[in-house]
Amino acid sequence: MSPTTIILTGPTASGKTALAIEAAMELRALGTPAPQLEIINADSVCFYQEFNIGSAKPTPEELKLVPHHLIDVAHPNENYHAGKFLKDCEQKLSEIHARGNRAIIVGGSGFYLKALRLGLWEAPATDEKFREEMAQVDTPTLFEKLVKLDPLHAQKIGANDRYRMIRALEIIETGSGKTPTQLEKEMPSEPDPRFQLWVIDRDKVELESRIRERVAKMLEQGWIEETKQLRLSYPDSKTLTAVGYRQVIDHLDGTFPEGRIKKPGMEGLVEEIVLSHRQLAKQQRTWFKGLKPEALFQLERDRVLLKEKLMTVYQK
Repeated sequence: MSPTTIILTGPTASGKTALAIEAAMELRALGTPAPQLEIINADSVCFYQEFNIGSAKPTPEELKLVPHHLIDVAHPNENYHAGKFLKDCEQKLSEIHARGNRAIIVGGSGFYLKALRLGLWEAPATDEKFREEMAQVDTPTLFEKLVKLDPLHAQKIGANDRYRMIRALEIIETGSGKTPTQLEKEMPSEPDPRFQLWVIDRDKVELESRIRERVAKMLEQGWIEETKQLRLSYPDSKTLTAVGYRQVIDHLDGTFPEGRIKKPGMEGLVEEIVLSHRQLAKQQRTWFKGLKPEALFQLERDRVLLKEKLMTVYQK
């Protein structure tokens, strides 16, 4: 049987990557016979090359400390979907285990984690004609249509994820006629026994403070310039609509959010990015709860306990 692999997840800015690196270093310090721990990325923006600052990718120094996988594996214009992720993840797991090492999967992209836990339901292939038609429809109209056809799925993906809206409508209108929610109900109810889902979280006030610190740091590192260059080089990249990048683009275009007053200048940009990340954190918590995790840890209170349990799993 394959050894247990922990999926370490949590809301954005909760400290998943730093914690995984810390655990890997401590495991390494124990020496033989403790195995080396390698990290497999499960953050959707980190799959893409050149999306570096706004994705909060591990730094070059962190990448040198612990082997990382599935980072920078997709071209900015590529559609790196869940099926590809599952295939690549299985391959990396096999390679890591063949080396006598162990893997920990780290990231907060709920859809990919759900695919790991329960697999993927059969869905129709992409229909270019349908997508060309949907490209002419504005996002609010797409969302309104999806709400009528599959309100539960619409609630899950939110009102801004245009790509997943189109995919959901494509599944309904070019496939069997079943909605994503109906297809999900046909999936196995028991998760893959090879994986355990561990969720870390923080107090909401503390998490917002961490988000603000991270946003300020990323802007200082040149997030706006990175976005300008990505937009110039890859104007059709769907990853430019990711949380944070979308707000930077709105700032560059002078686009203002509907229904609320945006503060001017950098202050307004920071507030918009922080708000978008708070909303993302709320969505992530809903996803993780639905995935029925095996363990939930509150940081910093449970940090020592969490690392002790990690050591127990990975020293077996």
